[in-house]
Amino acid sequence: MGEEAPEFRVESITLEPKDRHQNAVQVGNKTYVIGRSDEESKSHFDIKILDKLTQTWVVPTVLGAQPPSRSHSAILVNDEKILVVEKGVSLNDSIWFLEIDTPFVKQQRKIKGSEVVSWSKGVLGTAHKPVVISGPSGVGKGTLIAKLMKEYPSKFGFSVSHTTRSPRVKEIDGVHYHFAERSKMEQDISEGKFLEFAHVHGNLYGTSIEAVESVTDEGKRCILDIDVQGARSVRASSLEAIFIFVCPPSFEELEQRLRARGTETEEQIQKRLKNARAELDQSNSPGLFDHLLVNDDLETCYENLKKLLSLDDEHEDSEDCCIKDGAATACYSILSKTESEILLQSDIGELEKGSANLLALDLSSLTGGAPGRTRGLKIQPVNPIANGLKAIR
Repeated sequence: MGEEAPEFRVESITLEPKDRHQNAVQVGNKTYVIGRSDEESKSHFDIKILDKLTQTWVVPTVLGAQPPSRSHSAILVNDEKILVVEKGVSLNDSIWFLEIDTPFVKQQRKIKGSEVVSWSKGVLGTAHKPVVISGPSGVGKGTLIAKLMKEYPSKFGFSVSHTTRSPRVKEIDGVHYHFAERSKMEQDISEGKFLEFAHVHGNLYGTSIEAVESVTDEGKRCILDIDVQGARSVRASSLEAIFIFVCPPSFEELEQRLRARGTETEEQIQKRLKNARAELDQSNSPGLFDHLLVNDDLETCYENLKKLLSLDDEHEDSEDCCIKDGAATACYSILSKTESEILLQSDIGELEKGSANLLALDLSSLTGGAPGRTRGLKIQPVNPIANGLKAIR
């Protein structure tokens, strides 16, 4: 049985004909019109959807940070996404996707009960998946993470959590936490912008998608040190990650380690042991964790962790996006599309020295993940003659 479609409120709209700032993309019985609107010297995108069966227009809720509104071209990638290529910005900032039926968009439709679309920025090159590490208190996961960060300081980074509590002395916003207004954080949670959150002593704490992605944007692999409940929430989200559970060789050994720390009262120890038993039971839930690491010997466990993260291999993956200067200003338009790639043609009059006239965007390399990013863009220069293409005027 298919999912029951929510009822959408419809607004009557008049579409200006032949507007050079608009692109119409056909998707089944719908036409998505992507246009530019200028208000008070500030441009932004207007998205309108025409239902061809009822001949009515819908104004969707638009999620995500939108691209700079300039001249652009658009083409349907698949039933889930529309590619939008911006002109006059760097190549790194020119590739965008309008998500129209991704799992994230479907989820938001259900929540809001209205039509939803979401902007997603294309990111050149591949990126390693974030790593979710869970385990009961006293199992040694903090020590493992500290060893990882010490040996590979340029490869890994932590996401900065959000909280609605007030900053404490010497706490810096954006460093220790992102301190947020409760209403704003609750709104972001309702819009699916948080991977996991929890109520603690009357305040909200959580990990936002943007916080994880900002670590990845720095070229680092994000580590999330969260409990099993948080891991379950992340697994249910659209973020693609590796889930690792660190467990003790036995429950008795875990209790000995907790008592050996000598930092907690008997009541606190009993509470941690109760939580630990529950987490150990949940760690066996089907499909929750990809790997279970037994921390019997710290050094052996650490070496096994590095193997799981492919850190024991000294070979570096080659950069196969092949565009050396993604920061250079780009003026490309969509030329054509096949099953495996989309060809982008430069505007010759605005082409910078050293730029390629024709680029191929590999569709097979795109990866989903967190809302707001589409990673794995591979762009290759194309030789028109070698590829059997006619001269492009």
